[in-house]
Amino acid sequence: MVAHLDAVTSLAVDPNGLYLMSGSHDCSIRLWNLETKTCIQEFTAHRKKNDESIHDVAFHPSKAYIASAGADALAKVFV
Repeated sequence: MVAHLDAVTSLAVDPNGLYLMSGSHDCSIRLWNLETKTCIQEFTAHRKKNDESIHDVAFHPSKAYIASAGADALAKVFV
């Protein structure tokens, strides 16, 4: 897990500044450790539609939730 295979469409930094989340048209969401600069988890959450996939990613401001919105007309929350 080194990089996305298609364009990155959204970035979010967690409230504590420890992690970066990226969403891409390759249908994946990746969680990066900012200290080690490595990908620590990958989610394949959305389906491609019209050559697009993930439009936005976000961290909850105080809980351990992340969310994504995709071109497949779905919003997903991961606990």
